[in-house]
Amino acid sequence: MKKFLVCILLCLALNLDVQYTIAMAAKDETKVSFIMTENQTGFFIPNRNIPYDPGWLYYRFSILNTEGCTVNMKLERITLGGDYITLSEKEFFGNHYDYSAADDIPGTKLRNHYLAITKESGCRDVNIEGFYGAEYEETN
Repeated sequence: MKKFLVCILLCLALNLDVQYTIAMAAKDETKVSFIMTENQTGFFIPNRNIPYDPGWLYYRFSILNTEGCTVNMKLERITLGGDYITLSEKEFFGNHYDYSAADDIPGTKLRNHYLAITKESGCRDVNIEGFYGAEYEETN
């Protein structure tokens, strides 16, 4: 009985100093649906100045009406001087259904970002539908 009591007290003493880490995710997501008539458009992804660890920048789009056409998408970081640094660039040729035109990359903490979308000149109007944004993770 003494050994049993000592084991229980030892287990309690070891567990009193354990700290748990809980991860919470915050999403800053924007849904869009538009017809791209110009050759270039883009979306600003602001830094919400929240005290989270760097997370992920992402987009997922369905691109329609692009037979024989290429659409280029860039995720860029905006520097303090106003310059744009390309973090990821992808080209999508033809139609992409069910949000299959996608990318996700690690974001940069405390920096604003930009999603630039460009289509080739000579392409018809392109239908784009989906969402883009940033996901942050906080640890306590």
